[in-house]
Amino acid sequence: MRPESKWLRIGSVRVFDEVEPSKAQVVKVVEEASEVSGAWHLTHLPEDKRRLRMIDGCCDTIMAACNLLAALGVHDLREAMGRCVQRNRDRGRITK
Repeated sequence: MRPESKWLRIGSVRVFDEVEPSKAQVVKVVEEASEVSGAWHLTHLPEDKRRLRMIDGCCDTIMAACNLLAALGVHDLREAMGRCVQRNRDRGRITK
């Protein structure tokens, strides 16, 4: 695997105009993630359409999570993602 394939580029995420740290915002993250799972099970769809639904669902999940983060006052994830990478290194999921 090429080194650059170990990274996924997202870029900046435009959050909604109005966000608040509410139960509804937390639940939205779970709802969007659930749609990704649902798309996986759409075996009646051609593979490319199913794949596109999963990709779109992942993007919706990322946006919902970013809206929640913005509502919590977080606008830069570099430090938090560094901690996340380290946790996964400690668990053996990232080896380099």
